[in-house]
Amino acid sequence: MQRARRPLRIVTAALPALALLLAGCGGNADKEIAGGGQLGGRTLTVYSLTRDPTGASRDEVDGQKLALAEAHGRVGRLIVNFAAFDLGATSATAATATQRAIEDPQIIAAVVDATRVTVPLLNAAGILQVAPGGDLALGADPQATPSGHPTLAPLAPGTVPPGFAARFQSTFGRAPTVPARAGYRAMRTILRAIAHGGNDRTQVIRAYLR
Repeated sequence: MQRARRPLRIVTAALPALALLLAGCGGNADKEIAGGGQLGGRTLTVYSLTRDPTGASRDEVDGQKLALAEAHGRVGRLIVNFAAFDLGATSATAATATQRAIEDPQIIAAVVDATRVTVPLLNAAGILQVAPGGDLALGADPQATPSGHPTLAPLAPGTVPPGFAARFQSTFGRAPTVPARAGYRAMRTILRAIAHGGNDRTQVIRAYLR
């Protein structure tokens, strides 16, 4: 399976066991899974992890794409890329997709529903998880937060700016839905957090949560 790191790529996850992936967050974890901290270089990637990103979840993904395109793919001197992975239909495929995103040394945040698969993996890696849906109570569950630090955040309150519907229609040829608006807002708030936290995962989390 191709592993080239390019923006706007859509990849379908494979099927290793969830238990093995969770074990990978322990003492022998890869160096990318180090629990937050500053990234090297000026290129970051925001991941969208959904089921069927080119089909059922297309609107949410396209909302994120539009927000990033309107920022010209930049926050100050930082370049921000976008990638979308398919969570699949099982816990094992969801774990694989999440783990693959974590292994990208450029990952700065992920937009993905809060589940008992996604929350522990992203928390152990110290990566901001913006959850449009799912079980947000997992953020306060010690079993789901192995790092002991908060990394899960709900979609920030607010609305899309004037003209969003027209821009979405013009770009994608269809009217935006509620998930499209949620995806747009998620990306906009992540970009604002990056503006405050730079290429430091821990500071981006703090900026989003404050």
